[in-house]
Amino acid sequence: MSMFSVILTLTALIAWIALGFYALFELRNYRISSVAKALWTIIILLVPVFGAVAFLVVRPTDPA
Repeated sequence: MSMFSVILTLTALIAWIALGFYALFELRNYRISSVAKALWTIIILLVPVFGAVAFLVVRPTDPA
């Protein structure tokens, strides 16, 4: 494996983890039901990139 591919892989991994954490922290700021928060958390954790992007695009309607 070349050094470029290692750096690219690590960058993608760090971005993936950061996106997931960002979505979870944003989720904490919304006043939605506990069930809705639990469902969003499960989606973000089980389908990491798609779940986080979906949450950030849809954005529940009532931020704190």
